[in-house]
Amino acid sequence: MSKFLLEQLEERFEEMESKETLQEDEIDEANVTGNMDGGAGPVKTPNAFAKSQDEDDLDTDHIEVFGYKKSKKTKLNTESKSMKKLEDKLESLIEATYRDFKNDDSMKSHQKINKSIKEINRMMYQVERIVNQNTKLKTEMGISNEQYWKSTQKRFSKISERMLKVARNLKELSS
Repeated sequence: MSKFLLEQLEERFEEMESKETLQEDEIDEANVTGNMDGGAGPVKTPNAFAKSQDEDDLDTDHIEVFGYKKSKKTKLNTESKSMKKLEDKLESLIEATYRDFKNDDSMKSHQKINKSIKEINRMMYQVERIVNQNTKLKTEMGISNEQYWKSTQKRFSKISERMLKVARNLKELSS
């Protein structure tokens, strides 16, 4: 990736992190159960945290004390919601990044391509280095293919397919 793309990605991630930090700051909660009953032994009121089936059973007079507020009941499935949000952000980030990269006036188009190819070359060196180190380790330690995890076997084929696709794209770019 070119420096411009990396800078754009970094800026976008910083924006997302700052937005998440702001959202976290808005949450006004506290955990005050650490010093319950002096902090020693079990809770002296066994039904203190039992779920009430009826809203009328709640002591609403003492819920909002010392600045604490009764929280709203929400149904959260954080795993799927957060993953969906992240996927949406990354999708929009990729689309916006190309547009910004294309419309960037700091370099001419051929300079952008030249710098990108230079970056690809550097990254390919790193990939080759990792592959060579692991090949040497496999040979020296006598590791067989049967010792790989199933997911590793799947990744080998996916990486090979991706490398072939990249090779075709590079050939098209160079012609």
